[in-house]
Amino acid sequence: MLAKHLSVGKQIKMQVTAETLENRTVALQVEVEPERVDRAFERVYRQLGKYVEVPGFRPGKAPIGLLRQALREDYVRQQVLEQLLKETMTDAMKQAQVEPYGAPPELDVQQLEEGKPMLYSLKVPLEPSVELGDYRALKVTRYQPVVTEEDIDREIEARRRQNARYQRVEREARRGDVVFVSIVPYFEGESEPGETRWDMVPLDEGGTPHPLSELVLGARVGETREDTVEFPPDYTDPLLQGKRVRVQVTVRGVSELVLPSDEELLREQNLQSMDELREQVRQSLLAEMSQYAERLSRSSLRQAVLQAAKVDISPVIITSRARDSLAALNEQLRRGGYTLADYARGYNMSEAEFVEYWHQRTASDILYGLILAAIREREGIALTDEERQQALQKVAEEHGVTEQEAAESEELEEALNALLTQKTLQFLWSVADVTEEELRIQSKPEQSDNQE
Repeated sequence: MLAKHLSVGKQIKMQVTAETLENRTVALQVEVEPERVDRAFERVYRQLGKYVEVPGFRPGKAPIGLLRQALREDYVRQQVLEQLLKETMTDAMKQAQVEPYGAPPELDVQQLEEGKPMLYSLKVPLEPSVELGDYRALKVTRYQPVVTEEDIDREIEARRRQNARYQRVEREARRGDVVFVSIVPYFEGESEPGETRWDMVPLDEGGTPHPLSELVLGARVGETREDTVEFPPDYTDPLLQGKRVRVQVTVRGVSELVLPSDEELLREQNLQSMDELREQVRQSLLAEMSQYAERLSRSSLRQAVLQAAKVDISPVIITSRARDSLAALNEQLRRGGYTLADYARGYNMSEAEFVEYWHQRTASDILYGLILAAIREREGIALTDEERQQALQKVAEEHGVTEQEAAESEELEEALNALLTQKTLQFLWSVADVTEEELRIQSKPEQSDNQE
């Protein structure tokens, strides 16, 4: 985009140059006259001098030259910066006839020294523009949860296994058993064996196998087998972690998994019949799948809304919102004894990857909110007096305050915004081109948090 320059402020000494950038942003270059800068420095030195002891002078009476030596330059400069910005930023934006929207201007100070003009720049975000597409013909998918008899069978089997017990047996170790072993390691370069270790080896039929599972499979109690084994870095015994070791393994006990009978399972679940259990499982799976189907359906609508519209927004708004929300998250984690890196690991990300993800997620949330607001305005979607009153009463009850107090609260504003969003989404579903699709447990697609 061709930059547009505007010089304003000829009647006063402060000079402001405005340049229109892309993405609804105006860049201001501000020059504050050196006389004003010097006055600010002198004022700050005098203010701080009241609290500094200078030999031979009463507080506040020392010459500026001595105060310069007594006070830290960086601290003085920060105080001057804050005062001059407070005095000049608003005037600079007024001169350029711009007003920030949604976030404070992005500041960059290039020069601040005594005897020289102060130079700084501002990137001022303007109100975003939203170009709505054909939102009355969005192609979206509404997912319908389906629970089959096979799903119920699998869930009952899972519950049966959760209530299973292990029982000692006098036979060879088989798949599904748990084998208790002693381990004598022989480390390379050492003449004597290492100290005997003990472990429990599950012979699971699925999942990641235990490093000793193949060695003890088929062995009986008292039988010893020997082999070289590669132990993984996360092995429970620190002495063997990540090492390739020759070991003698002796089986000390074999236990098999004993699943509860139908009667035992029903007693554990506090139910009377298998039909009752199957119905309980059906309702539980259906409730879980319904929630998941609703999230996927909302995600389908959200993606369609975002793709159908075009939003021109200043990156200053997105950066500011992401930075503020990330700082709030950091503080919340700190109070709980965690770090952002800990939190990022929950997303299988590094801290840097999570910060980037958070910025993208913030941008998506902002754009989605702006588009819905534009649709709401065009369609005249609003809350009725009855809806507002119900929201007011609910906020008052939930927070234990009077309706008058609730009427002035941020919680009420959030509740009203949520209701408006809900009404807007209901409207979009009513006019969209909707395809119904079954959602089954065995075919659930993966969904990230940011697809909402």
